[in-house]
Amino acid sequence: MDLDLRKLRYFVAVAEELHFARAAERLHIAQPVLSRQIRSLEHDLGTELFDRDRRGTLLTPAGKQLLEDALPLLASVQALTRRVKTAARDTPELTIGFMPGITLTPATVAFTGRHPGVNVRLLRTSWDDQVEVLRDGRADVSVVRLPVDQEGLEAPPPSTPGRTWWPCPSRASGPTRWLSRGRPPGAPPSSTASRRPRRRL
Repeated sequence: MDLDLRKLRYFVAVAEELHFARAAERLHIAQPVLSRQIRSLEHDLGTELFDRDRRGTLLTPAGKQLLEDALPLLASVQALTRRVKTAARDTPELTIGFMPGITLTPATVAFTGRHPGVNVRLLRTSWDDQVEVLRDGRADVSVVRLPVDQEGLEAPPPSTPGRTWWPCPSRASGPTRWLSRGRPPGAPPSSTASRRPRRRL
């Protein structure tokens, strides 16, 4: 059985909202359509994902497990789509995420000096999404404020042969760290486009 990603996205919306009407509004579809898609997904999986009664909508144990597995799966699909589109461009692109207060100018100047053929794009992040932008593919690398959940991400030591990890001054207190999803900021995106994420910290 092939899992329908659209149904999976619909499921995540309902699971996060725990309310079919709000989830339908969030997805910009009619509630009856959403209900049919969820029933179809439950039929595909052979199990109920929600308990529905007068008190509201709750996840079943199977639904909780599906939500836990669906979030990283959908993030990986989005990241894959972005990497494929980036690889198809004539000019390689590197997107760097950064928290407010972190100065990236020295890092971007140094990088473009080494790789003038790469277009560098900056993406401002927040405490809530500074890691998620890596997991869902919006950024290739990011300078994050610690502590963060580094599961599935790469955080090499400051001095790694063949790589350059530039210091990034910060106006706020607290440590910062470069993180990537398997692609170092010292290499053009095209050189590692096919590399799978590593779990080395």
